[in-house]
Amino acid sequence: MARSEDVVATGTAMLVDTPARLFRATALVAGLFLIGTLGYRVVEGAPWWDAFYMTVITITTVGFAEQFPLSQVGEVLTVVLLVAGLGIFFFLASEIGRSVMEGELRHYLGRIRRSRMIERMSGHEIVCGYGRTGRTVVEELRHAGRQVVVVDSRVLRMQELAETGVPTVAGDATLEATLLSANVQHARGLVSCLSDDAHNVYTVLTARTLNPNLFIVARGWRIWW
Repeated sequence: MARSEDVVATGTAMLVDTPARLFRATALVAGLFLIGTLGYRVVEGAPWWDAFYMTVITITTVGFAEQFPLSQVGEVLTVVLLVAGLGIFFFLASEIGRSVMEGELRHYLGRIRRSRMIERMSGHEIVCGYGRTGRTVVEELRHAGRQVVVVDSRVLRMQELAETGVPTVAGDATLEATLLSANVQHARGLVSCLSDDAHNVYTVLTARTLNPNLFIVARGWRIWW
């Protein structure tokens, strides 16, 4: 039987190398603005813009005058927004500092840089699957002086390989979006070294559709019963 290597990453796992905590903190801030705007709209019957403006000056504590008279419920809402806003902004600031310290932004920007580098490549080779066979193929191609882009769904493995200077794309090689990220339309050749025949066939068919002139080599399996 074919042996599976490591854990195949899901769409969520693809975001491991991005500053996800920053996105969550930013979403909290946006959610607070939305809650405040809706709250003033419902509680005080304020126009949408006045409700939004009141939310902004409350959360940011700029101290401007109220845009409309506040009821007791409206005052309670203002206090809640003020306290929650200060807490969330402190949380966002701490997450930014934490991300910078832990190098998440550096990894994220590095991925963008590698993506742009792949976009500029032409006549390169794409190796799909970085198991035992794929690793050997990559080593031989690099030894021959060829430009290589490695595609594999295992995010951590692609991160480790990228740190050695090899351009990588973390994703499902059977999908058009993944092969396009590897700049398949300008590639010279593709080697599919995935762990089963079905995925290899899908990868070959997808690649051929995207680049009819692509030289393709696919790994084959024989199963004896």
